[in-house]
Amino acid sequence: MTRALGKVAREEAEADALRPMAMPNVVAANAAVAAAPFQAVFAVPGRLTIPATGEAKRVQLQENNIEPTLTVRSVPKVDPKAYLYVKFILPKGASLLPGAVSLFRGGAFVGTRKLSVLAPGEEHELGFGADDQVRVRHAIVGQTRGETGLISSSRTDSRKFRITVKNQHERAVELVVLDQVPISMNEEIKVTLLGPTKPTKRNVDDKRGVIAFESKLEPEQERVIEFGYRVTWPGKRPIIYGR
Repeated sequence: MTRALGKVAREEAEADALRPMAMPNVVAANAAVAAAPFQAVFAVPGRLTIPATGEAKRVQLQENNIEPTLTVRSVPKVDPKAYLYVKFILPKGASLLPGAVSLFRGGAFVGTRKLSVLAPGEEHELGFGADDQVRVRHAIVGQTRGETGLISSSRTDSRKFRITVKNQHERAVELVVLDQVPISMNEEIKVTLLGPTKPTKRNVDDKRGVIAFESKLEPEQERVIEFGYRVTWPGKRPIIYGR
């Protein structure tokens, strides 16, 4: 009888040893930040034990929940892809220190980036790579050259384009399509915009000739942008398109 009880006790002890140990509840404690006009002091609560293994260690100092603005941007004349950008504003407090940042999209790791100091209260932007759920097509639908006038002839060069963008996301996206039109450097050369779609911005970021078409695309919505330009100049003078 004693041997049987001893065997049962050993089996129960072995079973207890094999059972997973209950993990204690872990709560992340952020550092207390004392921000001053020219410095910020991060006070880490409690004590931390860091093994002397020679490896780099990380200690969480701060956590912010920020609601960003998502924008899809495309330059189909150069690249037939759409790219996802995030704009955000840091809350008031200490600046975000420079260093590497890991970028995740939909739970998937998409890359790293080096950041400089990010000041609170200002708008910042991060790129998250190509967005395969937004389809972009760019086509030249017309190109004509000719002469006008009877006595004093002028030459014309007209070009028309069609850009098609479709949102295949299950959510709406803010869309920015960028393109360019010629800029005259001579008063005798006239440039006229053509087409039913008018740009929402011109000379984007102070770059002459760069135009933007901004809109909001609902899920599965497709937008067609039709625009172009006409260049007119004296018939006896040649023109050169620069970059």
